[in-house]
Amino acid sequence: MSASTSFRPVSRRPAVSRQLAAAALLALGLLAGPARAGQETVAVQTQAQTQTQAQAQATAAGIAWGVNGHPLVSYPGVSLEQQASLLGELKASSYRVDVTNLDQMEKLARLRDTLAQRGIGVLPILLPPVSLKDEDEATLKARSRAFAEAFVRRFPDIPVWELGNELENYAIIQPCEMRDDGTQYPCAWGPAGGVGELDYYGPRYRKVAAVLSGLAEGVAAANPKARRALGSAGWGHTGIFARLAKDGVPWEISVWHWYANDSEWAFKILAGYGKPIWITEFNHDAGSHRDGKDGQAKGLATMMETLKRLAGQYRIEAAHVYELLDETYWAPGYEAQMGLVELERGGEHGWRLGARKPAFDAFRDAAAPQAGGPAPAPSKAEQGGR
Repeated sequence: MSASTSFRPVSRRPAVSRQLAAAALLALGLLAGPARAGQETVAVQTQAQTQTQAQAQATAAGIAWGVNGHPLVSYPGVSLEQQASLLGELKASSYRVDVTNLDQMEKLARLRDTLAQRGIGVLPILLPPVSLKDEDEATLKARSRAFAEAFVRRFPDIPVWELGNELENYAIIQPCEMRDDGTQYPCAWGPAGGVGELDYYGPRYRKVAAVLSGLAEGVAAANPKARRALGSAGWGHTGIFARLAKDGVPWEISVWHWYANDSEWAFKILAGYGKPIWITEFNHDAGSHRDGKDGQAKGLATMMETLKRLAGQYRIEAAHVYELLDETYWAPGYEAQMGLVELERGGEHGWRLGARKPAFDAFRDAAAPQAGGPAPAPSKAEQGGR
């Protein structure tokens, strides 16, 4: 799903100890500490751990399960504390959130600190306010780099940043357009599936690559130790990884989105890049919109069991369900029913929490930490290598 970048309030995805879980999240690079005395420092872990201990703790925690939300741009009336409380009930490790302009820095700081009190990390998605349609490649890259560098310098304690969200969709080749090899994509076909490198229209792809390259450079310039997560909308879009790798766009974590169909074929391809895989969006297809609330819960539980089964083989470190709250303002579209918790009209600011859906319990139960999970800590090369 495309992360929301604006909010339309009317018109309109056996337990281990808290100490062990927090240490495991630090090892995976998911948990950042709150600011103290005006300084951006990691404050969750009070003493250093050896890399061997961190790896063992991360392995014990298994997949790091997270949740998506739009706390910086959506659902006024639902406080950050309420969202953090729900995430705590879900035993979520991190909250994936979209950041779309520099004015959101202070609210992101409040969110980070609120989550850190519960041992929960934040995974920001860097969505620079640029126009792929109207701006040239040089401008797109420069503005994206400046945007990323500003955020990462402000938050040196956040260890992982996601570069854009499903940007490759813009570059998918359309009927009658010319491929980069000089052949014409058939006019009788629909949009390409994104599996091959030639499934992306060159002029639009170069703009997408400019944004992603700028974001990657900005993160590295501000914090060389931060890991950069980069990927696609899922479905068949594996060709974008090959093109970006060929063009030298760097990343440390391969991102995939999964809503329907078997994705193991894609995990095999992504594993070939030698980087950990994070599923930063997944849910039963269309949430509860098509198959009802019980259907969503059953489908979500099945997907989580599948990820657990495949995690060790393909090095799947983390998975974030899309999303915490229904986005009721998008009704009658399916994104109005992608959440684990209902969102109702009402309250002083227009929206309030509704009932927990069956999918809430399904996620919480499946995410309960179990010993013997497969997720490894990042290698030294992945932590600092460029």
